[in-house]
Amino acid sequence: MEAVVDAARILVSGAGIDERLLRPLYDLGFQVVPIGREEPLTAQALRRELAGAVAYLHGGDEHVSEEALELADDLKVIAFLGVGYETFVDVAAVRRRGILVTNTPAAAMDAVAEFTVGQIINANRRIPRHLGTLHPHWAGAEELPGELVSKKIGIVGLGRTGTQIAKILRCGFGCRVSYYNRTRREDQEQALGVRFRQLSELAEWSDILVVMVSGNAETAGMIDRRILGRVRPGTILVNTARPSVVDPEALRDALAAGRLGMAVFDGYYQDSSVAKDLLNDFGDRMYVTGHIASHTKQSMERMAGQAVRSVVNVLSGLPDPNVVVR
Repeated sequence: MEAVVDAARILVSGAGIDERLLRPLYDLGFQVVPIGREEPLTAQALRRELAGAVAYLHGGDEHVSEEALELADDLKVIAFLGVGYETFVDVAAVRRRGILVTNTPAAAMDAVAEFTVGQIINANRRIPRHLGTLHPHWAGAEELPGELVSKKIGIVGLGRTGTQIAKILRCGFGCRVSYYNRTRREDQEQALGVRFRQLSELAEWSDILVVMVSGNAETAGMIDRRILGRVRPGTILVNTARPSVVDPEALRDALAAGRLGMAVFDGYYQDSSVAKDLLNDFGDRMYVTGHIASHTKQSMERMAGQAVRSVVNVLSGLPDPNVVVR
């Protein structure tokens, strides 16, 4: 690809991206513009930034809506850092405009799997409640947590990351693991010794229910009252997928009834009035982090590297293996 002579703009959002990984874009003459470093841009602010930009490396929490795209007449590609682009990009809007979307499959698999297992351990052992204390404060023997090997763990979604979580739990801790997946994974059943169960059955069987499916229109509210009505008292829900997969009203009811002993989220609801009350009402039984599961040095390097290669390919007119919307 020849150097760009008119210094076309490429936007880059999100914290934690090593600028050295953007060197190929600078070397080709692009003007690389960081945005949203402090906090995600509003639709109006993103609309202004996208005017005249030819590419957007999306590593933040901005939502690329119809409104945000109103002035994006030159935009050719949105390179999403991660897998679940559907939560952050209006797919119908970009298709109407002929904008390609790429993602970075498998780049954050190890980071998200490691984080999820860490949160399973945190929740099961209630570690945060003991931070800063010098002595244990058990009310009685009934409060003592069980070791992870004693727990039945269900995984909703056995894709790359779900499989890696199952592998760590089975091989590292000897846990009993079952799963639900839209397509049955008999290969992993044999390789890892995991068992397929229908979703409602999995919810009833599990001591710890892990949600690891993409957030999109098909999975929105997938974990609803019907599913959470089947869990046994004290079940732990760990959701390091998108918040939208779990219906917030069903979550509130399950926490209030004690069917869920604890809920763990990485990333949280943005626009639900019910969700605003959850942390106030159940703060001691909810662990919430700010969408950080994929944020390790190694995963960010892999994601940024893949995204830069995708941008160069698309702007050069070359095919790219990571195009997910065209």
